[in-house]
Amino acid sequence: MVSTLGTASREAEQASSTQTVAVSPLGTPEQLAAEQRAAETVNTLPVKLMKRVLQFGWHSTAEKQFRLVGGPDQANLDALDEAVDEYAMGAAFQQQLLNPMTPTAVMQVAPPHTWYRQDVAGSRILYDNPDTIYRFMAVNSTSSYVITGRFTGDMPADTTFSVLTGLTGTTASVVTGDELELNPDGSFTITVSSSPTGPGPNHIQITDDTTLIAVRNTLSDWNAQDPMSLSIERVSGPPNSLFAQLGGFAIPFIGPTVTKSPLLTTLVSLVPPLPDLPPVLRGTLTAVIMAIGLQMESTYVKVATIDPTTGEPRQPNVLTDPTSNAEFLATQLQSAGYFQLDDDQALVITIDTGDAGYFVVPVTNDWTITDNYWDQQTSLNNALTQAKPNPDGTYTIVVSPQDPGVWNWVSTGGLNQGTISIRFQDLDPQSSDLPTVSSQVVSLDELADVLPPNTVYAAPQDRLDQIALRKSGFDKRFAPYPQP
Repeated sequence: MVSTLGTASREAEQASSTQTVAVSPLGTPEQLAAEQRAAETVNTLPVKLMKRVLQFGWHSTAEKQFRLVGGPDQANLDALDEAVDEYAMGAAFQQQLLNPMTPTAVMQVAPPHTWYRQDVAGSRILYDNPDTIYRFMAVNSTSSYVITGRFTGDMPADTTFSVLTGLTGTTASVVTGDELELNPDGSFTITVSSSPTGPGPNHIQITDDTTLIAVRNTLSDWNAQDPMSLSIERVSGPPNSLFAQLGGFAIPFIGPTVTKSPLLTTLVSLVPPLPDLPPVLRGTLTAVIMAIGLQMESTYVKVATIDPTTGEPRQPNVLTDPTSNAEFLATQLQSAGYFQLDDDQALVITIDTGDAGYFVVPVTNDWTITDNYWDQQTSLNNALTQAKPNPDGTYTIVVSPQDPGVWNWVSTGGLNQGTISIRFQDLDPQSSDLPTVSSQVVSLDELADVLPPNTVYAAPQDRLDQIALRKSGFDKRFAPYPQP
């Protein structure tokens, strides 16, 4: 690890010294160390055993939730093992985020990537958004922290700092990027503590049961908008301890009880942490986190397959007006559903954005995970470089396994069955002009009859240009390393 991080640091310095070579702010030494540690953790016996449990549990969930279409089809069954692998990788990152006494900003819910001489497996879970860089930081109200960062390039479509509680990530509060006071160079500082106010204009108050701050940095124009830099430092609080190292502060009831009691906090701080957790112990903690995925996966699949108003199973290919799910996406609206399409069919989606500044239509499989969205157009958002609006300002998106020759095509990535969660962000909470969504299924032969006038079509070269633009924007996230 030391050798790799040294190489990474030298390569970054060399790249920085050459003005024409961009270096992504995501490739920090802390991130590279976390990736190596996660790769080691997922190869431990406890994780391998829990992956078997998840495979069985997720399969059973899918058989029930997709029963109206006969359960998951073969293509999705073939993707199950990989989906569980990504969930395990995500849990291995989460295990490293259990200790709020040694916080770092760690990117996860990320696609597989290669950089700094290491191949990193994907950690995508639960309707990951291809436009969003997800980073997480462990915090606890016994301590205070300072978060620093900087925006460069065009401002992102949306940025949120969400205060999460417990192990399931319920959102307690959110600070949005447009609420931050920025310095002239785009940099910012945020203080974090249990106090309702801080010494500066940017402050996040955390509660006794707060475990994480989740940062969503949403880039609609992948080429013009850059991931922001981000780091965290703990500036006060009790000594690090074995209790904190083992994730004691994140355990429901126990963690908040200790946090609220200065005496208990002092007592648990008497036992120092281990110099390093053995891999098998890290694997055991990761397996415990993975076990939560049995319920989490069921909950998230139901977002697509169960009508939230009636509680009844939702028919396939039905997308309705978006609703809010404050448990895990407090500042967003979502229109979710699932598709079942023949090779010669298309799901035509009509979207009125209302006052939403951003939306995205991503295709995910039955396990709520994206596939290859850098070499395939398996998502579209409303940036000028992606989807094109109708003359009246609405959007018509065509989702289908085959290319219909329409500019606003979202490929299913070859899937005939899968899930969709359309996200609306950058919303005015005081506005009544809410987004609307409707859908219909037609054959490709009938597609032209239902498309609006002035629909923009895409010639083969147009499609190649779209994909090339996606790929260059995706590569920027991992600069200076073009992704394979």
